[in-house]
Amino acid sequence: MDRLAQDIRFALRLLARDRGFTATTVTTLALCLAANIAIFALVDAVLLRPLPFPEPDRLVTMYNAYPGAGAMRGSNGVPDYYDRKRETDVFEEIALYRTSGVTIGGEGQGDAERVPSMPVTPSFFRLVRATPLRGQLFTEADAEPGRNPTVVLSHGLWQRRFGGREAALGETLRVNGVQHTVVGILPDGFRFVDPDVQLWTPVAFTPEERGDDRRHSNNWQLVARLRPGATIAQAQQQIDAINARNLERFPEFRQILIDAGFHTPVFNFLDELTSAVRPTLVLLWGGVAVLLLIGCVNVANLASVRATARSRELATRMALGASTGRIARQIVTESLVVSLLGGVAGVLLGWAALGTIAFLGIDEVPRASEIAIDGRVIAYALALVIVVGIVVAVLPIAAVRRGSLAAHLRDGRSGTASRGIRVARRALVTAQVACALLLLVGAGLLLASFKRVLDVKPGFVSSGVLTANVSLPASRYPENADIAAAVGRMLEKVRAIPGVVSAGATSTIPFGGAYSDSVILAAGYQMAPGESLISPAYVRVTDGYFETMGTKVVEGRVFSAQDAADAPRAIVIDTRLARKFWGGRSAIGRFMYFPDDAKDLLKPPPRDQWYTVIGVVEPVRLASLTSDGESGRFGTYYIPAAQNPARTLTFALRAGGGEGSPGVDPAALAGAVRAAVRAIDPELPLYAVRTMDERVDRALVDRRTPMLLALGFASVALFLAAVGIYGTLAYQVAQRRREIGVRLALGAATRTIFAMILREGALVVAAGALIGLAGAIALRRVLETQLFQVGALDPLVIASVAAVLVLVALAACL
Repeated sequence: MDRLAQDIRFALRLLARDRGFTATTVTTLALCLAANIAIFALVDAVLLRPLPFPEPDRLVTMYNAYPGAGAMRGSNGVPDYYDRKRETDVFEEIALYRTSGVTIGGEGQGDAERVPSMPVTPSFFRLVRATPLRGQLFTEADAEPGRNPTVVLSHGLWQRRFGGREAALGETLRVNGVQHTVVGILPDGFRFVDPDVQLWTPVAFTPEERGDDRRHSNNWQLVARLRPGATIAQAQQQIDAINARNLERFPEFRQILIDAGFHTPVFNFLDELTSAVRPTLVLLWGGVAVLLLIGCVNVANLASVRATARSRELATRMALGASTGRIARQIVTESLVVSLLGGVAGVLLGWAALGTIAFLGIDEVPRASEIAIDGRVIAYALALVIVVGIVVAVLPIAAVRRGSLAAHLRDGRSGTASRGIRVARRALVTAQVACALLLLVGAGLLLASFKRVLDVKPGFVSSGVLTANVSLPASRYPENADIAAAVGRMLEKVRAIPGVVSAGATSTIPFGGAYSDSVILAAGYQMAPGESLISPAYVRVTDGYFETMGTKVVEGRVFSAQDAADAPRAIVIDTRLARKFWGGRSAIGRFMYFPDDAKDLLKPPPRDQWYTVIGVVEPVRLASLTSDGESGRFGTYYIPAAQNPARTLTFALRAGGGEGSPGVDPAALAGAVRAAVRAIDPELPLYAVRTMDERVDRALVDRRTPMLLALGFASVALFLAAVGIYGTLAYQVAQRRREIGVRLALGAATRTIFAMILREGALVVAAGALIGLAGAIALRRVLETQLFQVGALDPLVIASVAAVLVLVALAACL
């Protein structure tokens, strides 16, 4: 320990004396380690850390899928839940849940507010093995229809609405206008899927909801816990067997489901929860690893040059009796001290970087609330520091071991590296260039892809539009007529607000996250053998909605006040759906129907339940700019909200004169909209109040964030590569100064000397570029998963990246 302390003190004195080397290496390592630490904190929280439940690896999920119909990922039906409970033996518990929202308070219980909620089957809390902080959790009796409704609160809601009082148990909380008895409080920090959920309610399914007529009416998420020793493969076999038996039980639907590709895949719960973000996070993690490699190469080269410059000092120490091992240990200690200083600065920078999570939109990814610089991240950082310190010391140690004592003493203070060390330095810089090119290609492709995303026409005009959600509870609006009348009065008030040009409402606002799909059929359309039914996106809208959103009408008209509840049934479809059923012929006046239950698939309903196509509109991107969403593969159809009301709606209003009228801020109208709704019903809070520009911006997060991070990594890598090229060439010129002087004395032109140096740099850049390009080719399949309408080997991007790299390298050579 005494020797170690002595080595550390000596290393600190040397580093303090050589401030330029210390500042350069610590800064380089700090930047590279900060990026690695921040990305690892994200990857660890989202992908690597187990779910916060006992034996989380035994949690699985499943869903019904109908790829032929366009429903790549459905959910689960209530009959499926009971089948799987009754006919499997691989599950310890099975539970249904879904994330929702409820209105709490009002009528003497404080202001009404909208909070995230989660209806669950009573088995849910047994499955996740939750223990209440106070009271109890749901029992099977709570899920019996007709029972007094109960509620379990989050710790945060208990503190906020009840002041953390013990007496809160047994009190009532008004939920959607119905009094619920508080039976339990969950511990602080309990979370499942959505960390914002503040209360849980038990689901009571009626006999009708459990019946066979509700099969393939998928509205619920399912989670199950495998029995000890059971596997996902065994679970999959049993679920497949249940599906096969049900196909035989209902032979009339068998071919329809086979043509739709119906199946129920079973997945590990965490894997499925994070499946959408896993490729992006792994790619970013690989990117920062490459960046750290470039930083290590730079620091190793600097340390090697420094060791060569110290050759006389090191040789003198060896002449006085210091062994090669002793010198090597000192070099490793110095390297570790530098790496540790960079690591400390990197942790601080990484912690600061995590503060930008909300800005980058990373808070939208699953488990984002768990991201933190904790013990696991610190341990990872320490491991990186040790590895980096050892790697950086390798080249200087090799320089000491390969040089003779006499040579060190003869060469004097400047020192001269051996040919092998010079080759190693060039190889390291070549590797830097290769890694930099790889990062630049990735960043360039993501940038080109993002530009293509921005060029996509969403099917609406976002500027000048304000949106806000409202939900009408069944306790006060029991009938469709009540809902339609209330929405009509609210829209009348909203349209009267000064500055509002037009207003409408919809069940599915673009980029709102709430999507629905349903099978629809066209009268007279003959399906080919093996052709599947289709399940397009299903949207309900009021009059004025299309005008407000700026959606282009291609043919016919859109809904107006004449499409009331007692008017003939009308439907508007988009051009994709029109082409599917009628090709290039006009869709206006055609008839369509969608089955309310399974028997309507075999026999059309009465003619008065058919819908007449009155208009065709351009396609609207509902899920994102890069896809139509799982439910929009075949298009979208729109039903008048007056004829089929929705309890949860999003108001959309256009401010001012629209896109061409400056100075009108739609966000400034939020207060007036709240007042208009409150005038109709003071217990209906508005929530998710956002402009459409904000919604579009949030929808771009999954594309913009990786691009920005990749551009940042690539910029740092390019700078480090330039420094590496410059440093290597500068050192070579310094070592060959006498040779260059002789050449000039013998009549060599300056341009000849310049060409010689440039040739050295060009060879390094060319070799690095070729290796980097080979790496990009090898990783093209990984890159393709992150791109939109851009090939992983796009020639324009690669040429541009190569040009940038060459220019930077040329500047370094100059």
